[in-house]
Amino acid sequence: MAEKPDWLKSMYPWPQSNLQVNGRRMAFLDEGAKTARPVLLLHGNPTWSFLYRDFIGPLTTAGYRVIAPDCIGSGYSDKPRNDAAYSLAHHIADLVSLIDQLDLRGFAMVGQDWGGPQGVGAALQRLDRLAALTLMNTWLDTGYRGRFHTSPRPWTSWHAPILGPFFMKRMKVLSHGGPSRTTRRGMSEPEAAGYHHVYDERDSETVTLTWPRTIPLAPGDRGWADMTMIESRLPELAKTPVQLIWAPEDQVFPIEYAERLKELLPHAEGPTIYDKAAHFLQDDRGPEIAADIVKFLDRTVGARR
Repeated sequence: MAEKPDWLKSMYPWPQSNLQVNGRRMAFLDEGAKTARPVLLLHGNPTWSFLYRDFIGPLTTAGYRVIAPDCIGSGYSDKPRNDAAYSLAHHIADLVSLIDQLDLRGFAMVGQDWGGPQGVGAALQRLDRLAALTLMNTWLDTGYRGRFHTSPRPWTSWHAPILGPFFMKRMKVLSHGGPSRTTRRGMSEPEAAGYHHVYDERDSETVTLTWPRTIPLAPGDRGWADMTMIESRLPELAKTPVQLIWAPEDQVFPIEYAERLKELLPHAEGPTIYDKAAHFLQDDRGPEIAADIVKFLDRTVGARR
């Protein structure tokens, strides 16, 4: 999928750029002055940069440069059909490549869902370039496992060799569900199509199956070593301004995950709580959350590097 359809442009009007990261094409938005402080907006499963459409205007108006990539496997980026292409280490390396190729310095990072560990994992590889961090409904450790991730319905059934592909690839429960099924504010049909259409192509949702299977629950699980590495290096963020924003109605990462992050990053501000929002809080309360992030960045690092 290389070009946006005309019907999407009213909701998502920004031109997309592309880079080769580790041999694969990554699509991304790059808005605002190139001399301004970059703000990386990182999504998770099963979304793409469309999730941050309410953030781009407020951040660029405040003087920031906004970079919103589509993770490999999602949005308008390449979608390899090979499960091995989507390890946590691969996603981290893709973001490091993006940071290096765009020569991003003094950047702020906003991460939700998989955007948390992938973004922090990449930032820890380029710590001298990181200025600030905002985390929303995500996790960075192996020490806490909530009910959602340990229950057979739906989570562990998605890991099964037959049920997982059936639900994810045949029934498209995440790629054609996700935000439109969990929305608290309500969602129009065009908005739902904005999320879903990037997975219309047959067998294009490999990443939506691989991401759940990469959340490590026990030593030896896929992603365990990568997540353990991230957790062990979190003390290196002690001098980095960190902001926690949370939607406690999220069933995937409820408030206990915010409390765990506060233990790991005791200097972090918040969590600032947003009600009337679920897992995809950027969609439910986008303009207000964007304003909150602008205030945090203005106060801690500013739009000029």
